[in-house]
Amino acid sequence: MFLEVKELKTYIDESGIKQKVIAEKSGLNETQLCMSLLGKRKFEVGEYASVCSVLKIPMTRFIKQKKPDEKEVVKI
Repeated sequence: MFLEVKELKTYIDESGIKQKVIAEKSGLNETQLCMSLLGKRKFEVGEYASVCSVLKIPMTRFIKQKKPDEKEVVKI
């Protein structure tokens, strides 16, 4: 299973909720969230769950079964 990080980042950008607010409410620091959304750091399952909870979306929203282009996803 793979997390579509690019889609998650787009969703966050379009939601209008600032990454700083999401980070604070999910228990991450802003740098961790930013690096994860840029694909430079892997999301831990608990971190992703917390972000989804803050955004009020199901965890399955950005999880894909098939492995698409590796540049756009982070394995979880």
